Amino acid sequence: MDELLEQFLIEGRDLVAQAGDDCAALVRNGSTGPVIDSAFRAVHTLKGSAAIVGLRPMEAMLHAAEDLLGTARSAGAAVDPERARALVACIDQCDRWMDEVAAAGELPGDAAAVGAEIGARLRGARSDAAKEPAPSPVDSRWATELVEEERAAIATAGAAGRRLTAIRYLPREDCFFAGDDPLALVAAIPQLVAVRVEAREPWPALEQLDPYRCLLSIQALSSAELGDVSPVFRLIPDQVELAAVQPAAASRGQAAPTAVAADPTIRVDAGQVDRLLDLIGELLVARNQFGAVAGASLDGGLDGELRTSGAAMDRVLRNMHRTVMAMRLVPVDRVFRRVARLVRDTASRLGREVELEQQGLDTTVDKAIADALFDPLLHLARNALDHGIEPPETRAAQGKSPRGTIRLSAGSVGSELVVELADDGKGIDPAVMRRLAVQRGLHGAERAAELSDEEAVQLVFAPGFSSAAEVTDLSGRGVGMDAVKAAVERLGGRTVLASRPGEGTTVTIHLPATAALTSVLTITVAGERFAVPVEAVVQTARIPAAAIRPVGTGQAFVLRDTTIPLLALADLLGLQADRCEGDRRVLVVGSPVGLVGLVVDDFSSRSEVILRPMTGLLSSVPLVSGTTLMNDGSVLFILNLSEVIG
Repeated sequence: MDELLEQFLIEGRDLVAQAGDDCAALVRNGSTGPVIDSAFRAVHTLKGSAAIVGLRPMEAMLHAAEDLLGTARSAGAAVDPERARALVACIDQCDRWMDEVAAAGELPGDAAAVGAEIGARLRGARSDAAKEPAPSPVDSRWATELVEEERAAIATAGAAGRRLTAIRYLPREDCFFAGDDPLALVAAIPQLVAVRVEAREPWPALEQLDPYRCLLSIQALSSAELGDVSPVFRLIPDQVELAAVQPAAASRGQAAPTAVAADPTIRVDAGQVDRLLDLIGELLVARNQFGAVAGASLDGGLDGELRTSGAAMDRVLRNMHRTVMAMRLVPVDRVFRRVARLVRDTASRLGREVELEQQGLDTTVDKAIADALFDPLLHLARNALDHGIEPPETRAAQGKSPRGTIRLSAGSVGSELVVELADDGKGIDPAVMRRLAVQRGLHGAERAAELSDEEAVQLVFAPGFSSAAEVTDLSGRGVGMDAVKAAVERLGGRTVLASRPGEGTTVTIHLPATAALTSVLTITVAGERFAVPVEAVVQTARIPAAAIRPVGTGQAFVLRDTTIPLLALADLLGLQADRCEGDRRVLVVGSPVGLVGLVVDDFSSRSEVILRPMTGLLSSVPLVSGTTLMNDGSVLFILNLSEVIG
């Protein structure tokens, strides 16, 4: 089946369900604004989708339903019971047609007549519509006759007994002026079995022949599925009839019956998946409690059996977690396609010549992140086109290719999703940013002069800052980048910008995995329990007091011939703790400046937990990357060590 048609069937069933519920509510309770709005949106979307896949009878019927709902929506008019019932009949018919399309790849032969009848009911009192004669049912006898006449070709092609697709193509007389090439279209039909090209009417005398008038009638048979043939004629559906036929049944003058195919997909509400993930988290807590009991067992034999059972449970839990997370994954290509369309439209408006390169389209991402990722990428793409890529004549004068390049890529690095949008435009000039910072009151002249080039470039993230010389309907770097940073931080991620004048700008978005199964080490600091990701800890150590040396105003110790600064984690967290004069328990962690030792009161066992990112009011809590539920039901904060160390 055609991929586009398959996607229509998946999404269309949801739209039919929504519209059906709304129309049933109209029958029960009369007209209400919110219900009419919801029904209109569902019908409008379904109509557009039916048009895209070429289901014309469905599109026409839904157009009548859309007109009815649109009138009621805009004028505040009531939908009378008779028309409300017609709406329900319309949606029910769409549901039945979807079953037929799923089975045969096309609407039944009487679809046009049935759709016209329901459309007339929807129009109600419009006498002109009611008097319109319903179109005749589509007669597909030509398809069975074609199969009978081409039996020899079918046998030669080895297609006897197989389901075939029959094509009848009547090109418009002026098709050449529309850029159509009928014979080229027929040649593009996959798995051709037979082709017949005839004149629709007797050829005129040679002196009266118009070479620009097409009089062809083309019939063909293909052993490909109907869904594989229909895309060839997607741009000219009004000139083509397609029918699925079975040679064995055709000899008896009737099409072979087919069963309705079972839908291989199940649409699951995202909330249900989240709930399942919560249950896995609770199961994980129970597993950790089980491990604690196994560790406390006094019977060595029993202890071994318990540990074996615990290991088996660990494997099942991990597989369950991976499966649930995979249910929420969607390819990033869905987001990138929308960005590509935006780039094309905006480049055309601005007169830019741009080539968009995309990488990592098969990278999968949690659906919640995919939905939220479009807005930041939208701002970045607009900024790259409006402020980055120069006009073709400017680029040519600078020795660049007149056609600019925007590269959009995605990939996974560890537990992070990394999305990058780069352009080869003019970049950001630090000197200009310093001057604008003074002009717009962000910094005084002295402070602006002290800014490094990197710090000056980062001013694009300042709220309200814009490098645009004039206001346009496209986002400037200031507001756009501010919006990007805010959106990414709401997702628990971070944004990195790098730019070189004359060479371009690269913006990299790092997003953490959500609801990830993480190994953590529980620690105690100033009497409070926290957790740190195991992957962030290089080593745990007990440092004798005699090995600690003063260095300037701080302290340090030597570990494997490396001098490591020593910091009290309680001080970094703003907690009051008693000073320890004896041996110190230390977490050795990495930082941008090298290894750092963090003094803690104690560290306990390692465990597997589900990390919950900070949301809502807690999203602004500093130094914390998320929370998890402990064995005793308490909530444990997981520290973001990179922020803690600074």
